[in-house]
Amino acid sequence: METINLIPKKLKISDKFEKDADVVLYIGDTLELLDQIPDETASLVVTSPPYNIGKPYEKRLDLNIYVKQQEKVIKEAVRITKENGSICWQVGNYVENGRIIPLDILLYPIFDKLGLKLRNRIVWHFGHGLHARKRFSGRYEVILWFTKSRLPS
Repeated sequence: METINLIPKKLKISDKFEKDADVVLYIGDTLELLDQIPDETASLVVTSPPYNIGKPYEKRLDLNIYVKQQEKVIKEAVRITKENGSICWQVGNYVENGRIIPLDILLYPIFDKLGLKLRNRIVWHFGHGLHARKRFSGRYEVILWFTKSRLPS
């Protein structure tokens, strides 16, 4: 009869990329962490980058500068993703002077230029959030699911 060990192993947690780490808890610049990761290491990249709306953890940038900054991160995410891997990029909307700009629409051309295939555009709806006064409240975000290679049909 086989015995099952119910005591979980101790997780190896690192503050920098280590291939054998169970968890990497990195507090710092995303590009610095991505630079530590070898090419084609990740099977799946899931991220929800800042939306450039002036939250306490981000500095609001000119929209063109923000997109160029995101392009650097996207290129690195593509570099570290395996050929048969996926990237899920969750974004919301940028709001400026009452005008809404969907970030997924601004960022899609970057992924397309890098040869990624959009597998799905997932709309995540939630019931909480700020109440808008002059438009419907934005209670959704979009997840763009890309693959590097063509999936079998």
